[in-house]
Amino acid sequence: MAAQLQAYEQQLAAQEKAYLCETRKLEESARQKDQRIEQLLDYIQLLRQKRFGASSERLSKDQLQLFDEAELEALIGELEAEVEQAAAPEPAAPAKADAPDADKPKPKRRSLPAHLKRVERIIDLADADKARLGDDWVLIGYEEAEQLAVIARQYYVVRTKRAKYAPVNDQVDVAEQGVIIAPRAPQILPKAIGHSSLIAAVVTAKYVDGIPLYRQEKGFAREHIELSRQTMSGWIVQLNAPLAPLMALLKQRLFAGRVIQIDETRLQVLNEPGRENTQHSYMWVYRGGPPDKPVIWYQYAESKSAEVPREFLFPSGATDPPHLGPGSAGFYIQSDGYAVYHLLAKEPSVIGHMACFAHVRRKFFEAAQSRKKTGAAHQMVALIGKLYQIERAIKAASPEERKVARTQHAAPVLETIKAWLDEKVTHTVPGGLLGKAIHYALNLWPVLTTYLEDGHLEIDNNLTENAIRPFVVGRNGWLFSGSPQGAEASATLYTLVETAKACGLEPHAYLTYLFEHLPTARTPEALRALLPGNLTMQDLG
Repeated sequence: MAAQLQAYEQQLAAQEKAYLCETRKLEESARQKDQRIEQLLDYIQLLRQKRFGASSERLSKDQLQLFDEAELEALIGELEAEVEQAAAPEPAAPAKADAPDADKPKPKRRSLPAHLKRVERIIDLADADKARLGDDWVLIGYEEAEQLAVIARQYYVVRTKRAKYAPVNDQVDVAEQGVIIAPRAPQILPKAIGHSSLIAAVVTAKYVDGIPLYRQEKGFAREHIELSRQTMSGWIVQLNAPLAPLMALLKQRLFAGRVIQIDETRLQVLNEPGRENTQHSYMWVYRGGPPDKPVIWYQYAESKSAEVPREFLFPSGATDPPHLGPGSAGFYIQSDGYAVYHLLAKEPSVIGHMACFAHVRRKFFEAAQSRKKTGAAHQMVALIGKLYQIERAIKAASPEERKVARTQHAAPVLETIKAWLDEKVTHTVPGGLLGKAIHYALNLWPVLTTYLEDGHLEIDNNLTENAIRPFVVGRNGWLFSGSPQGAEASATLYTLVETAKACGLEPHAYLTYLFEHLPTARTPEALRALLPGNLTMQDLG
């Protein structure tokens, strides 16, 4: 009887153990599902914020007041005190208490640009009114106001007449040559119906203003001008050949600086050999050159693989880029966290690799917008904001001064950030928005601090992202390139207009000047004089 009772107790104990084990599995499964639900809800919140919320990566004071962590409040108070002290406005005169909108600044009309031509229109009293005033009144001046006006764009035809000479009789020397005609004037596209000024206007409209060719075609039609999109597209593709020598010199200048920033974005190209029209190609963007003469280079490629930038920077497997000048130590690469760039950083001519703090900040900002309002993500956004305050303060300094300032002021902040990341990573769910932001920053940490080494480096890759934005805006209008040749031509023209903008030139004025003078530039020196960094707006007239 005792043996049976003991067996029965052992059976109950085994069942209880099995039940406990199953309960733990169910609890763990439920916990994981709850965690996954929270992650999905956070992503829904993030997508809503991206779709409908403000795009600025700044947290309002109202958001920060939701958190009562002493450490966070102390940090935010310190940062806000520094900002207010640095940018405190002059004290204004007290407003009247009875004024309902006393604290609202009154709108002030901006003065119109001084360089614009002024056309005066004088309005006087009627003759009968002046007669009634008699001699008791005298004109003392005018009440002036200005309005911006426009004259509709005017198209005109340039008729070129080339003189023709014929011999008076057969006895004249070289009479057998027949009629002698004056040579053609050099033109960017000799057989085009469009003058260089019109071609420059079409290129500017598409690559600066984002106006597709089919919409330009409609605009010309309103002026009773038949100019098809096919004709304009042909001009754009044909420009590649005459621009090639200039682009070779511009590419050399790209490698003349200390840093090359890289980014890429997708592009759809039709009629690529061996590929479906729905497959994505890519436009790569490189920003380099001397600080005072920057170059922004666009490259069309069919893929996003590492071979594309490697072949561009190190053609045919060369150890050093052929464009590097003698004695050059190489250059830094700056990029986002895409793995391809880590492979490029291993090339011998690459001094180092700098990642992008803007991407890190963006991920923590997204975590700060999640459903569960915790102070951790806001804390990191504030810490990274302190790094950006330092960068704003030294923006106009020399590279040497920037390096010293970063060592003194940014390095301690970076140490604080690293310690924060190391501490938080052990207490944060890896799959959540905050967990992913922390792991992203830690994985990139060795290349997030590279900018302490050299004052030529930036804290982020925003200059290149800003250069790629016009392409993205234009792509939303024209959607795709009709052929690989068109994509190559687009890369060339985006390179010219964005480099011109970076060098302080108005793109249309530069293209007009370039297309007019390039046909007569016969020497390397003449070509070099047409590079955007070698011209000013005064040179363009």
